[in-house]
Amino acid sequence: MMNIISIIVLYNCKIKDSKTIISLQRNYKEKPEIFSNFHIIIYDNGAFSQNADLKMPFDFSYINKPDNEGLAAAYNYALGIGEKKSSEWLLLLDQDSDLPNRFIFNLLEDIKYCKANPNVVGLVPRMITNGYVFSPSKVLPGGIHRPIDSRHFGISKSEIFAVGSCSLVNISFLKSINGFNQLFWLDSLDRWLFMMIYSEGKNVFVSNSVVEHDLSIMDYGKSVSAKRYENIMKYETIFMILYKTRKDNIIYYTRLIKRLIFFSIKPSHWKYFLLTFQHLIKLLFKSNNILNSNKSIKNECCYGDKV
Repeated sequence: MMNIISIIVLYNCKIKDSKTIISLQRNYKEKPEIFSNFHIIIYDNGAFSQNADLKMPFDFSYINKPDNEGLAAAYNYALGIGEKKSSEWLLLLDQDSDLPNRFIFNLLEDIKYCKANPNVVGLVPRMITNGYVFSPSKVLPGGIHRPIDSRHFGISKSEIFAVGSCSLVNISFLKSINGFNQLFWLDSLDRWLFMMIYSEGKNVFVSNSVVEHDLSIMDYGKSVSAKRYENIMKYETIFMILYKTRKDNIIYYTRLIKRLIFFSIKPSHWKYFLLTFQHLIKLLFKSNNILNSNKSIKNECCYGDKV
């Protein structure tokens, strides 16, 4: 049986430059036998195919989708392949994660540990950037996330959030919730996924693995374009409106006001200030318009911005 299927989503990234693919190859060299139950899909959303003479040491397939449909479409594609291969788990990867050498080995050991508890449908590592642990995190009122205790290991009974990259999700569970929500085609998809896990009474296992990840989501003007920021803000708002309480949304409004203050300090952030101000006004007076135009900027948003 093919136990794990993995998908690596690329955008405007050469395969040879992907930190994730390079580190997977290191994992293979260290213990090639552990890849016997793996199939890896390289899902390339770039404009040009990289399929010519493509070679990998592990079992893989490559698909080029220049129409740029985002993450949900890619993940659902992998889910469909996983069902055909009778896979048990789906490993989500992006292009910028530096996986430690024993990441896959530890992942398989964690799966063995979790089999004793079928309520566990997700496994996540600690994700760090510049020595700072940013995932997984506790879910607080108002959509606020705060990193969990760095010593925590094992099953988390309370609700946590983790970034999608390097998350392992049970395929039977994904089928039970009809796959990945296409509404969150790019941003807030991981928020939705982990919210669904806990709303269905399931749990997430936090492993001891630590992954260095290129997180530049707060690097406004450099790694995050104005259009990308607009998309991030839009879909976090849609998530809050659809799935959080009125109290949560009031707290969220105050967070947007704090963002305005932050952006007002630097003249270079005036575009983000203006976008936040316009969004807040729309949210306060015309929230239905946000829900009714959930993909209005999809074709203008480039998710090659680092996240």
